[in-house]
Amino acid sequence: MMDKCKDCGLCCLDTEMIVSKQDIDHIMNLFSNNIKREDFVCEINGNLQLNNINGHCVFLDLSTKRCKIYNYRPQGCRFYPLIYDKDTKNCIYDKECPRADLFYRTKNEFQENCEALRNFLRESLNFDV
Repeated sequence: MMDKCKDCGLCCLDTEMIVSKQDIDHIMNLFSNNIKREDFVCEINGNLQLNNINGHCVFLDLSTKRCKIYNYRPQGCRFYPLIYDKDTKNCIYDKECPRADLFYRTKNEFQENCEALRNFLRESLNFDV
């Protein structure tokens, strides 16, 4: 969906992107195990998340405002700007994304991706959704 993104990098600033063990393994394999888990993952409140360095995701290229591992990015990043609101138990667009309205434009597309996001949260992260 890069064609819809205006490469502002806002989604990668002060990220709280949760990653699964599969995401971690995938990224480590990408770097042929020349990267340590702690180089890009931290644990916060029992959740594994992408590390931030100087206020941005470790994989954000500041000069281009693009993801260095875009084709291999974690599943949560692939769903973005669709996020799950734990309080309302609904999928919503992240209000910080300036172009969220260009993603999942039909009701059906939104619902299918919301269900896929819920499945990911349940199956890969063991969240109660």
